[in-house]
Amino acid sequence: MKLHNKILDKNNLFTRGMASTVIKMLGAIGSYVLSYLIALKYGAEGNGVFALFMTYIVILSTLFYIGLDLYLVKEISSLITELKFQNVKKIYYAILKTYLFPLSCGGIFLSILLFFFLKNNIYSLTTIGLTLNIFIDLHSAVLQGMKKVEWYSYFTQFAKYLFTIFFIIIFTYSNNAENILFLYIASLFLNALFSFFVVRFYIKNLNVKGVLSTNRYSIKSIFLISKEFLFSSALIIILVWVDFIFIDIFLTKDEAGIYSVALKIATLISFSFTAFNAFLAPRISEIYAKGNISELQKIITQNFLFTLPMIVIPFLGIIIFKEDLLRFFGKEFISGMSVLVWLALGQFINSIFGPVSLLLQMTNHQKLFQNILLISFVIKLISSFVFIQMFGLQGIAIASTLALAFWTIVGSYFISKKIGVFSWFEINELKTLLGIRLKK
Repeated sequence: MKLHNKILDKNNLFTRGMASTVIKMLGAIGSYVLSYLIALKYGAEGNGVFALFMTYIVILSTLFYIGLDLYLVKEISSLITELKFQNVKKIYYAILKTYLFPLSCGGIFLSILLFFFLKNNIYSLTTIGLTLNIFIDLHSAVLQGMKKVEWYSYFTQFAKYLFTIFFIIIFTYSNNAENILFLYIASLFLNALFSFFVVRFYIKNLNVKGVLSTNRYSIKSIFLISKEFLFSSALIIILVWVDFIFIDIFLTKDEAGIYSVALKIATLISFSFTAFNAFLAPRISEIYAKGNISELQKIITQNFLFTLPMIVIPFLGIIIFKEDLLRFFGKEFISGMSVLVWLALGQFINSIFGPVSLLLQMTNHQKLFQNILLISFVIKLISSFVFIQMFGLQGIAIASTLALAFWTIVGSYFISKKIGVFSWFEINELKTLLGIRLKK
């Protein structure tokens, strides 16, 4: 009954996490629908072009975040807990006026110059896509820090695909694969505007009667703190997306398309896990700041209990029905079965061990996490180069799984040593949540 009452509480982990999960599920469906439409219209090559475009957008975006995404989540969640609402406004407007606005103007100007001087749409589209993506994701980070996780999930997991699907159905007018890039840019533009108005609404409605603070936030002081998150954030993204860079260099666009679809299917395993993480990030920061380690372990164990079925069931489904899942996108994708199995294994390991990256970064252990990721990155680079020569596309998937498993398991070990909690579950806490009476 106690567990049931906790689940019904609208502010608890399960309720908020499930709301985020539903939105992320819709986003996952949107991603698969988009991949299917691209495959239908342009084949594996079309998915390859889009995947490579997204690779450079995501990697470059992470560098231009300068760690602001994680900084905003951690800092804003702490300020709201302390009722320092004026400081939230100061941080947001400092970043908007002195970073996002100049960056947006500079990105648009640079894209125009690239188009006229290089006569190449790809460079211009990448620059515009990069600018819009940064704008959306930093506004999403503000929403996540304010614990508006439903909006955060909407902008980062769902909306970009939703509008692109709509546009590709209505406005597809040529068989040129670059057409999908124009439609995706249009989707980013609409979402950038919408995210701005949503954040402005919540910022304006913050309680002005909160705790007064004389703290002043300059963009320089913000960058000095946020840059501590930059290295680890960049490494995480590069660890995921460097696969496509290797494929771009050594293999073909068709194989990039096959790998992209296999990766999207594999992430079904982790989508509930990452959706719950959207709510967990500010909660971990808030609880750890209070020094309440037992409460932190309780939240982590709850997270494990809620997400376990949503991790295991998709993993088994993918292993059993791998051929059918790939055939849905076309016969040419069936060759990626072994790739899908390896990627699914990596996602399973990463998900089952819990929110390793969040626990290390939200508890002031960024440096340790950076070192773990750096070793993982070296492992992935070496193994990718060796295995792609030996096994082709499957070699990239093997290298990806090895690196992902390494930093997840090693990170989990150091969490238990440094923070004093288990990253997945603690057995006595799990028994308590399940209503099992402990023996004295």
